[in-house]
Parts: sequence; structure tokens; C-alpha cells
Amino acid sequence: MPPSTTNPIPPSLPLTLIVATTPIRVASSSTTVTTHAQNDTNTRLGIGLKGTLPWPRIKADMSFFARVTSRPPVKGTTNAIIMGRKTYDSVPKHLRPLGKRISVVITRDQTGSVREGVLQELEARKAKLAATAKAKAEQAVESATTSMTTSEAEVEPATDAIVTPSLDDALEQLDCTYGVEGRLGKVFVIGGAEIYGASLRGGSVGLQKRPIRIVMTNVVRKPFGEDGKVVEEPFECDTFFPEDQFTVEKGWRSASSEEVTEWVGEEVTGEWKREGDVEVQMVGFEKLK
Repeated sequence: MPPSTTNPIPPSLPLTLIVATTPIRVASSSTTVTTHAQNDTNTRLGIGLKGTLPWPRIKADMSFFARVTSRPPVKGTTNAIIMGRKTYDSVPKHLRPLGKRISVVITRDQTGSVREGVLQELEARKAKLAATAKAKAEQAVESATTSMTTSEAEVEPATDAIVTPSLDDALEQLDCTYGVEGRLGKVFVIGGAEIYGASLRGGSVGLQKRPIRIVMTNVVRKPFGEDGKVVEEPFECDTFFPEDQFTVEKGWRSASSEEVTEWVGEEVTGEWKREGDVEVQMVGFEKLK
């Protein structure tokens, strides 16, 4: 696809990585323990195990992800979520592509089978969403609970999907299909490790002037020990976030809770919150120029 020469996506539009990680301190004895310390030089940030998340379903994190990635900055725009093919496949089949978002799937597949499969799922998803919307509208009319007009309904975020061979091409296609028409909202990267890495390297043309942000959910397991005291235990991970430290020396700055709140469109306090046997904390970082 030739580069776009008119009305490109503003270079200042941030690329925001959404990721949940569990800190794992790697000791010289090859044993591992978790820690809250993000800046420990021996800490790696685990993000996956055998193609899925290392921890059980965390309702707070999943609902946060759904709200943040689907909430457009202004009416008439749609957010994009960029991911690798394995990450796309990890989404339950009946939910993909995710509604009210542009799912951008990066794949090395040269046969076209991935593209064909994604587009088939897109058509099925659109049909299902349309049927659900129609049923709700008919029910609302019958109960006289809404006065929504056709024009108001049309500003709902779109459900779409794009299949592309690289991050650069992903940004280019978003430019050509949504950016030039002013319909592109926020742009998120949601995994996996290779796509995160490409985003963080920032060497591509599409990333050189674009702010790079990370909205991270820290996850630690906090089960009760035999003596009734809370003890930390690590999650097992075989896949890690490509960046381990977020210090000024490493080219990062920590964002305030107020900044992260502005990035995601809802309040983020930065406090640790418990859910079942885990504690989670939402924090943010921005790459220094």
C-alpha cells in the first residue's frame, strides 16, 4: 500500500500500550518471587503462560480494558486496538472482533487464510450486533423509553477489522481508512510481546514523532498462608513484557494518577485493590523524547 500523502493521522496522536503484568524477581539461585518493586534490576514482567494469561479471570482488569479501549474520545470516532494474530485468537470466538473497536491484526501469514478468517468473523459479528441493536430499539419503542434518532444512533463507534503484515502497515491502514476522514479515536496496542516490542522500539516512520504511553495493570497473587497471614507467591510465566524498568535512566517517566485518568477517560487512583486471591494496581508511563 503506498504511503498516504494527504490528511495523515496527526503525528502527536499517542500510541498507548495496554498491558497486565506480574513482576517476577529472578534470583541468582534460579528461584523466583514476586515483588511490587517495578525498578528492581532483577525483575521481569510476566504477561503470559502457554498462550493465555498467567492468572485466573480478573473482573476488574477485564472490565477496565473493555471500557477504556471501546470509549472513543469524541462522538463519531472509533478506537483502534492493534494486536498479533495469537492475541486475536485468544479472544473468545463469539466476541471477536471486539465490538465498537477497530481490531487490527498483525500476521506474517502469506496465504490470506488469516485475513479471510478474520473478515468472515467480522461479518458474523456485525450481523449479530445489528440484530441485537434492532431488538433493543424495537423494545425501546414499544416501551417508549427512548427518543433516539437515526443520526444519534449512527455516531456509535464502529466494529471493524483490518489484517496487516506489520505495525507500520497497521498505522498506515488506520490512516487511510479512518484517519483521513477524522473517524479515528485513540490507538491502543494490546499484545503480544512481539507487537509490544515493535511499538516500544519506535524506529519506524509511523512511531518517530508519536508519544508512546503504557497503561499497566500490575497483578500480584496474595493468597493466605497456613498461619492465616497474607504471603506473596509468583505466577508462572513463559512470556514477558519487553521492557522491565521504567526509570528516567531507561528513558521513561512515571505518569501521575491524574495523567493516567486523562489518558483512559476514567478515574485511576494508582492504589492497590484486592480481588479474590490477587491484588491489582493501574499505573502509567510515558516514553521520554
